[in-house]
Amino acid sequence: MKRLYLLRSTRHRTTGHVSLADYHRPLTRRGELAAISMGKTMQKNGYTPDLVICAAPTRTRQTLANAWPHLHDANGNPPELVHDYRIHLMRGEAMLRRLHEIEARFERVMMVSITPGISDLADLLNQPNMATPDAFSHGLPVGGLAVFDCNVEAWTALTPACGALVKIVS
Repeated sequence: MKRLYLLRSTRHRTTGHVSLADYHRPLTRRGELAAISMGKTMQKNGYTPDLVICAAPTRTRQTLANAWPHLHDANGNPPELVHDYRIHLMRGEAMLRRLHEIEARFERVMMVSITPGISDLADLLNQPNMATPDAFSHGLPVGGLAVFDCNVEAWTALTPACGALVKIVS
């Protein structure tokens, strides 16, 4: 069984930085604090990835940087990290194909990106049930984390609706 954590970047500056392209906009102080809090929540709940794939925009890298100190395993080992300069432009199906590239040795993977792609992927993987039929109808919340258990042995076996939603943390 594989576990997947999908983290949407936290709040970034939208005003006062009109000269900056969206790609380069940094987090607000509130966004930085939210990312630290998410990292602590992940640590408290044992949500420790062994691989993190992070998109390239400034806000995703800063979200991860603020959560990073809390992502180490029980032995203090940090996860492997890949900065992927493609995924922030991808939508659900393309992001799913990116997950297919992950080596089977990784059991717990976290992907950090922006919307709409990260929300599309969460919706695509979600196995609908009566309790949460439209869990992602409004997308993944800003700074939100979706935790999925996927009953597959290899990442190449991921398919739409194969993920059992464990929790949405926001």
